[in-house]
Amino acid sequence: MTFISRPSIKTYVESPLPSGRLFGTTKEAGSPDMPVRRRVQVVSAGGNAHGHVFPVVASFSTWTWADEAGNWEVRYLDPALKYHVIAYDHTGQYDPVIKMNLTPTVD
Repeated sequence: MTFISRPSIKTYVESPLPSGRLFGTTKEAGSPDMPVRRRVQVVSAGGNAHGHVFPVVASFSTWTWADEAGNWEVRYLDPALKYHVIAYDHTGQYDPVIKMNLTPTVD
């Protein structure tokens, strides 16, 4: 009996990146509101139990920083999913601000 060893062939299908994006501005409330640089986290909302901000199962999460004008953007999100966005005040003066169940826009 003869065994022939063959290398396994792996096929990779190239798929386009998702086209959704979330964007916004971070501001300090006042009169007028002042744009501020803050750290922003985007978390997928899939698999959440009711009343829980963070998913019970492993999910997508990424971070970005708003620029000096307060603008931030996260690209390549699945537009079929919902996401939570959390802005953190690294100075420790304010609590985080959370926006839940956001749907990415598709340009």
